[in-house]
Order: sequence, then structure tokens, then C-alpha cells
Amino acid sequence: MNEHAIAITVNRDADDIIMTMKIVGKLKHSDYELLFPTLERAIEGVKQPQIKALIDIVDFEGYELRALWDDFKFGVKFNNEFSKIAVIGNKKWEEIGIKMANWFMHADTHYFESKEDAMIWLEK
Repeated sequence: MNEHAIAITVNRDADDIIMTMKIVGKLKHSDYELLFPTLERAIEGVKQPQIKALIDIVDFEGYELRALWDDFKFGVKFNNEFSKIAVIGNKKWEEIGIKMANWFMHADTHYFESKEDAMIWLEK
């Protein structure tokens, strides 16, 4: 697959922030150029943001090299702002990767194979 797309939605109701993201293909540096300011605007003025995120990686194929560095910088900058992250995937290595990432993340992160299960968990 050579397709590439990223869809990001951020909804804010007072201090409650819900972010959804769907990634198709490889993440690129240009995706992070969109993601950083989008999230910065969403949390602007919130003293202690607690973002809940739903991330669909079913069609994710990895990172371009520069985007890997961007991902690291994103994690450092926004790690404390996320409270829960639900990741939807369909590969065993993704599930293992999410479990390993949980060791380094402030957010409670879980892997799901269904969007419905992920949404139920996020809303708890």
C-alpha cells in the first residue's frame, strides 16, 4: 500500500479534550507539522489538560525516519497531557508495542481490535 493519510479531530468541551486520529500508510514529518499546532491550540488555556485519545492504526505502516524523531519530541512535549489512549489495531506486534510503550507513558494506554470496545473503555 502506498497510500498516505492522517485524519485528526480534536473536540474540546471546557477542559475535557477528546482527540481521534486515523493513520494510513507511513507517518511523515509533515503529519507532525499539523499535529503539534493542532494539539497546542486545543489545550491552550487549560491548566492541566487530560486528553483522551482514540488512535486507529489498522492501516499504519510505520514511520519515515524524520517522523520517528518527531514522534519522540511529541511524546516528550505532550506526555503529561494525555490521560487515556485507546489504540485500535489488527496486528500482534502492535499490541506488544503498545504494552511496551505503556512503561514509558503517563497515560493509561490500551490496545483494542474493535472501535466499539475502545470507545467503551475511553468513556469509563
